[in-house]
Amino acid sequence: MKKWRKALLSLLSIGYLIGLAIMLWPRIIVTIMTVLERMNLNITINSQTIVEYYGMTLIVITIIILLGILLAPSQKADIPLSHTKRGRLALSNNGVSHFIQTQLSGEGLSNIKVTIKNTRHQKRFHIVADSVYQQYAITELPRLTNTLTDKITDLLAGVNTVPIKVDMKINQATSGKRKAARVI
Repeated sequence: MKKWRKALLSLLSIGYLIGLAIMLWPRIIVTIMTVLERMNLNITINSQTIVEYYGMTLIVITIIILLGILLAPSQKADIPLSHTKRGRLALSNNGVSHFIQTQLSGEGLSNIKVTIKNTRHQKRFHIVADSVYQQYAITELPRLTNTLTDKITDLLAGVNTVPIKVDMKINQATSGKRKAARVI
């Protein structure tokens, strides 16, 4: 799980815990109000009003989270090629990844990493590779992208008319450990 998701879920959990504590023990609000009055901060808010507004806020946040979960596109593990009475024929994302690596292996690229986002409305391929001759590889990048897009389109011909997007990067830092050839 990514760090921003952990942080967001932590904040939401803390918010829900505070809300539940206030709803279960409303005397907490009364004691907080008395402490604030001792500090010469006169706040005239009823504890029931705070509970109602906090409850409405939690309901709105819950509805937004539910809509986000329901409307987020789901990742598919494979690309269905045919679906008949006899069975289903599909090409896995791993198979497409190996196909892309095979197509790019003869182009002077190494450490080819393919990330696939396969949803109902789009198929996006994010490719990161290393090259010894970086300037040459960058000038050849549009040609590589176009030929790879054509080959993937030919591979998935007749499946459906979902747009295919290929994004290639050469010699970009990745989050994991990179393997590089060492010349002595």
